[in-house]
Amino acid sequence: MKIGCAVLAGGKSSRMGTDKALLELDGKNFIKRLCDEFDCFEEKIIARGNRSELEVTSWKIISDIYQERGPIGGLHAVLSACSSEAMFCFSCDMPFLQISLVEELCRHMKKDVDAVIAVTADGRKHPLCGIYRKSVLLVLEEQILNGNNRMMAALQKIQVEYVCIDFQNSQQLKNINTPEEYLEIK
Repeated sequence: MKIGCAVLAGGKSSRMGTDKALLELDGKNFIKRLCDEFDCFEEKIIARGNRSELEVTSWKIISDIYQERGPIGGLHAVLSACSSEAMFCFSCDMPFLQISLVEELCRHMKKDVDAVIAVTADGRKHPLCGIYRKSVLLVLEEQILNGNNRMMAALQKIQVEYVCIDFQNSQQLKNINTPEEYLEIK
């Protein structure tokens, strides 16, 4: 199965107060760090919502089809634009994400599964760190058109394999959402 890669980087960053994709850590912004880490994928997409362009040459940058819908709108845009059978999708505010975690999720992608989603040891599901089949597009579109932008509601309508990530690797799923969290990692 051909699996591509997509970064969801079109959010409002309202709690942070600035574009999270452009926050810097160790001399690189989050989006550059992630694009470098996942550049090995054949198909690579950045869902940018309605934000300005980025300077990442080897990645295709797309806008959301349905604006102001949050992550579900970004995932919908990715699955609409991709040619791969499935896409590994993750949020740009996870600067510690590594290819090893993706490889673990890929091992769980089976024929009878629509999505593979990371779950931390505390039971928290991370729908913005998962692999989604292109066929999920219809469920997402129906949800958006019905005004329900919740990712967890979409997951209830598809066949999902939840993969428990051990404590050490779960640190890769740390979201940086506030100025305080950003200062903590710097």
